Amino acid sequence: MKDFFKSNSVRIFLATVFILIVLSVFTNSINQNLLSSTVNSVTYPLSKVTAAATSDEDMSYSELLSEYEKLKEENAQLRSQLVNYYDTLTENTRLWKFYDLKKEHPEYSLVPSVVLRRDANNEFYSFTLDKGTTSDIAVGDPVVSDNGLIGWVSETDLNTCKVVTILSPQTSVGATDNKSNDMGIVTGSALYCDDNLTTFTKLSASHKVKTGDIITSTGVSGIYPKGLIIGEVTDVCYDTYNSTYYAVVKPYDDITTITDLAIITDYTGQGEVLLNSNTGKQ
Repeated sequence: MKDFFKSNSVRIFLATVFILIVLSVFTNSINQNLLSSTVNSVTYPLSKVTAAATSDEDMSYSELLSEYEKLKEENAQLRSQLVNYYDTLTENTRLWKFYDLKKEHPEYSLVPSVVLRRDANNEFYSFTLDKGTTSDIAVGDPVVSDNGLIGWVSETDLNTCKVVTILSPQTSVGATDNKSNDMGIVTGSALYCDDNLTTFTKLSASHKVKTGDIITSTGVSGIYPKGLIIGEVTDVCYDTYNSTYYAVVKPYDDITTITDLAIITDYTGQGEVLLNSNTGKQ
């Protein structure tokens, strides 16, 4: 208790009370109500501080330390639970984003993923996803958004994979015009990639492709499932150098900025055409 009376807060409190009592003696009755109110407004919070100080002094140092460690551990557990909650919420949001695609194609095995980084040295907007071989990702797996085909897996490691987009000339997708039934190959072009456009090439001279037509994958190669939307025709052109017709196709997503995607790790018919061609079967 001696230490208690030596504390600065108690000394200030006692001095304040003493001064106010002296003032009350020398003031007239008109000012006494005001002074009394002032005394109460000052002494009440100070009394609370004093009471708190007295309560704290009743606890030993070891008890206070134990209480602190207990609160510290509880806070750490709450932070961990909060992180897990947000991780689960994010994952569920991604799963719901591809719910319609999964409902329409129950044979798809989908792994939701997110873009970790983009390859600044690649002019065709390749990027790296946060899923790898530990999630059954393999080279050649199609990468999609909820609006259609985005690209394919070109490299993998344990926890990440690199994706080549449909804006790249490295991509070659057997495709068809859903309205005219014209067949061709979707591949990227340096001429159009910066505008988030790709091309539908190898069209016949008698093609009937028109602006507004929707281009989808044929699935004949065994690399991409049949019916994946690739984009919409924005223009039909003639290549004077190759003497061939091609269509300019705009994907339904901005591939240069997209972040939430899914990897198709398995689907009915995957690899069958490739396997048959390698074994000589028809």
